[in-house]
Amino acid sequence: MVDPCKEVCLVAGQHMYVGNVTVGEDGGDIYVTFNITEPDVYLLETHVDIFLSEEQFKADKKISNGGAIPGKFEFKKSWSMGEMMTSYTVMIPASYVDEVTGGANCFFIATHAALSNGETAWGGVCDETDKGVSLADAMQFPGRNWSVYFEFCLDECETTIDFTYAWEDLMKDGADGNDGDYNDLVIKSDVIKSMNELKISFYASARGASYDHAFKIRIPKMGIVDGMDGVFGEEGIEEDGDDYIITVFASTKAHLPQENINPYPFAANTLRTDTDCEPHATAEITISIDGDFDFDPNEPYYPFITVHPGTANAYDLNIWELDMPNGDTWKDVGGIEYPNGIIISDDWKWPYEKTHITAAYSGFKSITEGWEPNWATLTGPSEVFDVVCE
Repeated sequence: MVDPCKEVCLVAGQHMYVGNVTVGEDGGDIYVTFNITEPDVYLLETHVDIFLSEEQFKADKKISNGGAIPGKFEFKKSWSMGEMMTSYTVMIPASYVDEVTGGANCFFIATHAALSNGETAWGGVCDETDKGVSLADAMQFPGRNWSVYFEFCLDECETTIDFTYAWEDLMKDGADGNDGDYNDLVIKSDVIKSMNELKISFYASARGASYDHAFKIRIPKMGIVDGMDGVFGEEGIEEDGDDYIITVFASTKAHLPQENINPYPFAANTLRTDTDCEPHATAEITISIDGDFDFDPNEPYYPFITVHPGTANAYDLNIWELDMPNGDTWKDVGGIEYPNGIIISDDWKWPYEKTHITAAYSGFKSITEGWEPNWATLTGPSEVFDVVCE
């Protein structure tokens, strides 16, 4: 069984969520699975095809003035009502993928189903509305019907950590302040950009803090298609001048609840005696973009956290290197200044609870000592949480 690496909604009648469509890849073969989750609804027909452009699909006579024509899709299957089929996987062979895409990393997938309740359903990126679920902001085929499709990139099946972000979350100085282990919150990120979408995967990996946080990103509005409606998968979104602020994890305590392991019961995935990486959390933000979107692969968005110390006085902490020299910092009892948030352009192993970062990464220097950006070579492997968390 191939593990899926992408999931979209399966929506009937434009507003009824009936299940999902997942996509996986193995040896160049693409596996598209229809999953019905609505009770007493079954698959009667499925239709699947892939294409590089609407123009190509139309030239193959699979689009008319009425929209996409599922009956002309390459891969078709049908069942009787009595078979009560609720899940089915279509294998698209690598030879057909290569023929259609010419080896392109990203292409489009059209998925259609006829259902036992008399409705038809399409697979696409969806969003909740007052009416239920909507595909209105998904990629729409031209024509009179509401047929939609979605983009898939082979890179989505590869777990590549592009960035790790880590914070010390206290603002106060002194002995009762930060301990320098940089595991108060650890978030990892994978970024995939195509012509039409920016896909950002996030992995909430560790929380060695008693405070709660919200993890957010700031991203320019320019080039995001349909404004806020072009952003999917978020826990919240708001405008701030020329930017959107997207809440990825509204509560890290909820996503990474305490493990109750002594002597630091508040923590998650930071203790030496912890043998697994549970809990952890994932999120995927999909943003519809066009050619006006300004993309910098080194800084694809601006991450920060809002710290909730249990009072009304919440505060934001950024990544110091993305806002130097005026970013958020803290000082130890000796007056040595450190950044609150750090960025590592790779996968990264964080120090154990109450273990200063220099015990694991001897190249790490404080701001006072003269910050060195290329510090993240592990020199103390016995001092880091060595369990895979993705």
